[in-house]
Amino acid sequence: MWARAVSLALATVALAGASDVLYEISDEQYYEMPTLFHLDEYERCLATRGVYCTGSFELSPQGPHQLFQLMQRYAANWVDNFNHTRLHRGLCVSQRCRQLAPQQHPGQGEHNAALAEWFESCVNESTMLSYNLSSRLYQLEYCRRGEVNPDGLSTNERAFAGFVAILLALCAVSTVLDLTLSDHAKKGAAWALSFSIPGCWRSLLAPPPCSSETDLRAFDGLRVLCMMCVIIEHVCWITTHTFLADTRRYEQTRRALDAMLMANSTLVVQIFFMMSSFLLAHKLLQQRRRGEQVPVVRTFFDTMINRIIRVSPSYFVVVWFAASWWSRAGSGPMWTPLIEAEVNICRSKWWTHLLYLNNIVYANDKCLIQTWYLAADMQLYGLSLLLTLALWRCRRGAIYVLTALLAGSIALLFGLAYTWRLVPTFVMHRPESVRTTYSTEPSFNVLYQSPLGNVPGALAGLLLAHLHHQLLDSRIVLSKYKWFRWSAVSSVCVSAWWVAASPLLLGRGAPGRGGAAALAALERPIFAFFVGVALLGAMHGVPSPIGSFLSWRGWGCGARLSFGALLLHLPLNKSLVAARLAPTQLDRQSAVVLSGVYGYTAIARSPLPRSFSSREHHGYLLVAAAIRRVQILEWFGVASVSYLAALPLALCVELPAQRLHRALSALRRRSHAQSDAAPHDTRQKTDL
Repeated sequence: MWARAVSLALATVALAGASDVLYEISDEQYYEMPTLFHLDEYERCLATRGVYCTGSFELSPQGPHQLFQLMQRYAANWVDNFNHTRLHRGLCVSQRCRQLAPQQHPGQGEHNAALAEWFESCVNESTMLSYNLSSRLYQLEYCRRGEVNPDGLSTNERAFAGFVAILLALCAVSTVLDLTLSDHAKKGAAWALSFSIPGCWRSLLAPPPCSSETDLRAFDGLRVLCMMCVIIEHVCWITTHTFLADTRRYEQTRRALDAMLMANSTLVVQIFFMMSSFLLAHKLLQQRRRGEQVPVVRTFFDTMINRIIRVSPSYFVVVWFAASWWSRAGSGPMWTPLIEAEVNICRSKWWTHLLYLNNIVYANDKCLIQTWYLAADMQLYGLSLLLTLALWRCRRGAIYVLTALLAGSIALLFGLAYTWRLVPTFVMHRPESVRTTYSTEPSFNVLYQSPLGNVPGALAGLLLAHLHHQLLDSRIVLSKYKWFRWSAVSSVCVSAWWVAASPLLLGRGAPGRGGAAALAALERPIFAFFVGVALLGAMHGVPSPIGSFLSWRGWGCGARLSFGALLLHLPLNKSLVAARLAPTQLDRQSAVVLSGVYGYTAIARSPLPRSFSSREHHGYLLVAAAIRRVQILEWFGVASVSYLAALPLALCVELPAQRLHRALSALRRRSHAQSDAAPHDTRQKTDL
């Protein structure tokens, strides 16, 4: 005890003249602080009719307290560190604090309050004895006595089960018809074959359309690569969202270049916005170059209806599953705060998903948080379509108008960020903000998931399409220019460098108001600029290794399944994490996927507690290496299972809906053509 007191006293003297923010402390000082996360054995506690509670506690001293001051100053670096004055516990209170059990057996409401008070008293007794710090329960997730019997099926769950049964029956009948009907009979019954599994499989494997003027082969590979980046970032994000086993490693590596690349990699979502608006404008501009007439109103509504039919079926099915059966998919100490809480949100705001307003209406309530992109993309898709149609006749002027709009959007974002003290992506993904799912972070709602914050990506895609067609009209071949070839190839590396290194522009600790606003407004447009240069080079045939890799024909099927993987990877990964019975290890090696040997070597080079003996050191390496390999396999596993799960979703929901829409549209056009031809024939007969 006296050594601990001397250590804290020396730390206080050393910090007396320092600022209020403490950026570095020793391992000894760090592990003097209370452990942030702890989980007792969950299943054993409930199996023995014990009481298990999970919640968060606020620590406070009774007077001057050197350790608490150290915790406050270290937690003041809120960009990189957790709040160490708050503890998160999952305890079997009936086993740990039997002597504090309530003596009476009140009613249900009073019973829950008594269990919460028991939980608070138990943690408070522990922190008072160990640290002389009192604990106040400020967020109770649940208190549960014994194993809970599941409720009966609700109407919502029965309806979803019935929908799945009908869907499978349609697939079965349509498949039988596809396999038994003759080719001649199939021509008049395309709508009945829409749900055929072999037909949908052929559509899934069909080669993408090719163009002699524009090489778009790299788009499929880029879509898959970006989806893999999103999945690996979300694997780390969800792990931060739950209980961590060693927060020291997480905080130490927060400023490492590879860790910043991982945390800031959500910028790749701008590539999806760029590709979406580019392909939309490219298709319409191709029609203009062919001299086709495009009626504005009809084109707008037809294009938006096609987009809605393309996205909605799979999207709505996954939302319906989340609002019905997801809560029954597992159990664990973190299942209630992670899964059941989100299920309740999905049941209350499902209608915002149907209207593609979930990123705006009740924005702080997150149901399938990754679906903010679908809402923002639909909103920006409509805006991009309107802009393209409005600029239809402006060949040269369109580029200037879009450039002015892009500059205006950047200025507007800077003004909003400066006025409301918004922060860029890396700062927004700080530990405590992730833990609360950005419920108190306005930057997430204004800059990250709103259409306004993602306008630069959509405008960059439109600008890229108009610039590309201007070059085609002028017969300018960019691949002939050496300076452009170098620019296009190097832009890939520069864009990755910008993602990893841009947070360094703000320095350590809380960012300045002006610098944070500038980076928040510019990080997406700058990234989109370099990606746009690289895409322009790929479309104009500039040779590069990454271009050849992304242009592989095998990416086509994976690109079509990426939409389903986007919908499914978070529910799958979150269920995996929520069902764990112990805190999870997360550090920089968790994101390394080169090989098991590399993971073991990196662990061997990582710092260890100084008190470890050689035998303990060797045992630690073996255990840590096993953990890292499990996490590496977790990323591969989540990605693989997500794409595998996306396959039946595509074959039974997404592709059948598209095929049915095309078949009905063809029938409608044929019917209109026949009705238009009938009066014409009558007039001819009358004239004769």
